[in-house]
Amino acid sequence: MKRKPDWLQGKGYMHITPSLSVNTNWKDYYRKITSPKYVATYAFFPLIHRILSDRKYKKADPKRHHVKVPKSRGHSHKRLDGTGTDKSIKNRPLHYSSHFDSLIYSYYAHLLGSAYESKLKEDWELDKAVLAYRSIPISETDRSGKSNIHFAHEVFAEINDRVESQGDVAVLAIDLKSFFSTLHHEILYDIWAYAINEKILPPDHYNVYKSCTNFSYILYNDLKKKGSRNFDESKLAKIRRNKGFKCFFESNQEFRKTIREGQLRIYKNPFRGDRNESGRNEMIGIPQGLPLSAILANLYLIEFDRTIVNEISRKLGAHYRRYSDDILILCKPEEMSYVDDFVNELILSFKVKISKEKTERFLFKKMVYNKAGDKRTTAIKLLNDKTLIDSPLNYLGFEFRGYNTLIKSTNIAKYYRRVIEIIKRRSRRAVRLSASNPTIPRAVYLNQVKKLYNSPLKHANKIENKQLFRRRYSLVIDDRGDFIFHHTDVEAKQPSNYLTYIKRCKKQFETNSFSRQLKKKKQIIGQAINKHLVNKRW
Repeated sequence: MKRKPDWLQGKGYMHITPSLSVNTNWKDYYRKITSPKYVATYAFFPLIHRILSDRKYKKADPKRHHVKVPKSRGHSHKRLDGTGTDKSIKNRPLHYSSHFDSLIYSYYAHLLGSAYESKLKEDWELDKAVLAYRSIPISETDRSGKSNIHFAHEVFAEINDRVESQGDVAVLAIDLKSFFSTLHHEILYDIWAYAINEKILPPDHYNVYKSCTNFSYILYNDLKKKGSRNFDESKLAKIRRNKGFKCFFESNQEFRKTIREGQLRIYKNPFRGDRNESGRNEMIGIPQGLPLSAILANLYLIEFDRTIVNEISRKLGAHYRRYSDDILILCKPEEMSYVDDFVNELILSFKVKISKEKTERFLFKKMVYNKAGDKRTTAIKLLNDKTLIDSPLNYLGFEFRGYNTLIKSTNIAKYYRRVIEIIKRRSRRAVRLSASNPTIPRAVYLNQVKKLYNSPLKHANKIENKQLFRRRYSLVIDDRGDFIFHHTDVEAKQPSNYLTYIKRCKKQFETNSFSRQLKKKKQIIGQAINKHLVNKRW
């Protein structure tokens, strides 16, 4: 092979094994990874496990929490019994593999992805229904992939079209509960074999399957200095300087010694299912964060998707779309209960549970909205005991009310929190520098946060119809054993941030409502600078 394949990409994160010079040594890696005999006997390294937390602003529960202001939101609420506070935090467990292991997972993700795509292409309706983790061209002339913006726009347009042609339209928004951590291993094995047209997995595929299901891991925080929240930066710098790579350990021997001496603990797959007839817990769950995880999650539900398409879409004329664990079905109002029951019963055969508290039901219809008697498509949220008129459908980061589409309000709030957090960090740094050197002004410059809240700075360098490249350097050893810098020119990605995302939303939906959501950004930035720099006593 003359050209490095797309799946053979290096990663820059720190792991228990050395970082790789993929651009210079990719042919050696390619020969090993594509050898079934080599992969069949390969011993995978433990994963690194860390938890990414995201604050959620939720309403307090009057039955459990103190409520000072009705319907107010917060990221923590005091309990009525005085035992403490409940924090509204969404934790996302992430497991990521060592660098060479990641290349193996990427290769088998490529193999399974190709096989999965060929299965979907056998049914055009099924091919349109599955959205996540796929490269779906925008059109025959534009081969760039669709994003959540395109998927959301297509669904919202379908709702409006059905309201115009049918009248009322029912929408079921279903969320699968703890999707990745509940995938049943026996079902996954059968689906994996089906994808590659085998009854049993070949030795290489089986070894990769075992590494994804019977995986081991170490905790990210256990790699830090004992009794400290920080890493041993002097040790890491020494490894980079003497060895020429980034790694938590100088060698595999040091890693194994650390394990033997009990300084680092290795854990096993923590996910456990229900007890079976023999009294043992069923083996479930795959790690979220591997290059292979996404395609396995899609592949796992291919028969579920096919059944929904055949029994609901074709027979009832419903519109079915699944984006990972988010399911959306458009149907006639009188068929909503039947569709809801059918989906809930079907998913049980795949031993995956639906998050019933997150399942939402909507009715979209034409309603009068002004004194003149004009009508427009309006969203009505259906609850057990009441209905909420003009309550938006949340889908793929957007809020859809029928007559209007906006970015989800929690995402806008998260954007502002990120801006304020950068200003806080810059303010602390400005005060620290000014205290050590009075000639340095105590100031936060807007250019310091421009990448986050303003347009990219490199638009002026963009040339029409010309490919842009940037130079990437890596430290390698030459023939004499000396370290030298090797460089390669790689394709430069278009600079992107939240504002460019807003522009793409405006272009796709053909509305300026998204820009109006950020109309207060300059005011919020000014207030944050005044609070954390000007008026703050450090």
